[in-house]
Amino acid sequence: MDIKGDNVNDEVDTRIPMVFSIVAGSLYFLLGMLQLSAGITKILIGPDVQIPLTGLLFVPADIIGSFVLLLIGTVFIYGVMEMRSGISEGVSYAYVGILIALIFAVIYMLVSTGNMLEAYLLKNEDFIGWTPASDLRPGIYLAVLPLSALIKWKNMFKPLQESGLLK
Repeated sequence: MDIKGDNVNDEVDTRIPMVFSIVAGSLYFLLGMLQLSAGITKILIGPDVQIPLTGLLFVPADIIGSFVLLLIGTVFIYGVMEMRSGISEGVSYAYVGILIALIFAVIYMLVSTGNMLEAYLLKNEDFIGWTPASDLRPGIYLAVLPLSALIKWKNMFKPLQESGLLK
């Protein structure tokens, strides 16, 4: 794959993807740590104790979900490290982080849609009082940032031109 250039030797401007990766990676990593601490607190201390900002930011006490956020944040941050060291392929890490973030956001929204059907269509007793805010989580609202980047940079990657040697 070639990034923005006509051939492999072209220099790539990685400043904007690097800033994006710093912001997105930091947000995903910080909210992943907050979600992890909420999950550990729920296990060790009890469900009645709530860490500050978890309610305001819709952060559930979900340890597995926190690992997803930490993974996405780590992919973005690793891309920053690559881009800072002059390796232009670090932009690929930003692109992969965008794709992973969007995949998990879609999964979370599908789960929320299933819960909505349980609450309103099937009138399940377990879902009495359910609202869309009940399933809102950082993986959903943080995906706005990667989605906007994907829309902006959708043509950033293009296949290499065939050289005629390999056909």
